[in-house]
Amino acid sequence: MSEGSSAKEISLGEGFGEVAVKANGIRIELHADGSVDAYTAGAVKVHPAANDSAKSRAALQIGDIESDGDHKGFIYGGILPGDKKPIWFSAARTTMDHFSAASWAIQQGGTLPTRKQGDYLTTLKISGGAFTEIFNRGNSFPAGYVWLAEPSTLVRDNAWCQRLSDGDQYTDYRTDELPVLCVVR
Repeated sequence: MSEGSSAKEISLGEGFGEVAVKANGIRIELHADGSVDAYTAGAVKVHPAANDSAKSRAALQIGDIESDGDHKGFIYGGILPGDKKPIWFSAARTTMDHFSAASWAIQQGGTLPTRKQGDYLTTLKISGGAFTEIFNRGNSFPAGYVWLAEPSTLVRDNAWCQRLSDGDQYTDYRTDELPVLCVVR
């Protein structure tokens, strides 16, 4: 809450497990591991904890590029629903084959997106910010596609890729060059 806010703060103290709060059609679940689930049709803003030692800054919105810290230069992708942890993306400046893409992602301190992360990525289409450029690469091949981490289980020379425009996933020859995103958790 911001200083001077008229919102009611309810302190339950330490040592609580799972807690859910419901008010005004919004449900918020607080988990013992510090993660939060919010069920609302409205915007969700994430702020650093009040006792965060990092310098005070405005809350990141999905699509914002981090300006400092461990994720400097990465695009904030929100909280991944599958594990309820923040996800960050970085886009390579050039297209690459799958082998080079995986190496580049490791050099950035991350990995290529998994198939589940690729599905989540397509939900960020309307988020704006830095994601606007990523999604405006066009629909033709290879524009609009990015490499995913998993190789094909049917054809060993293929790997999965994500079509950003419609969310479909396909396999392609690992030697073809596609745009590349790196995921950092």
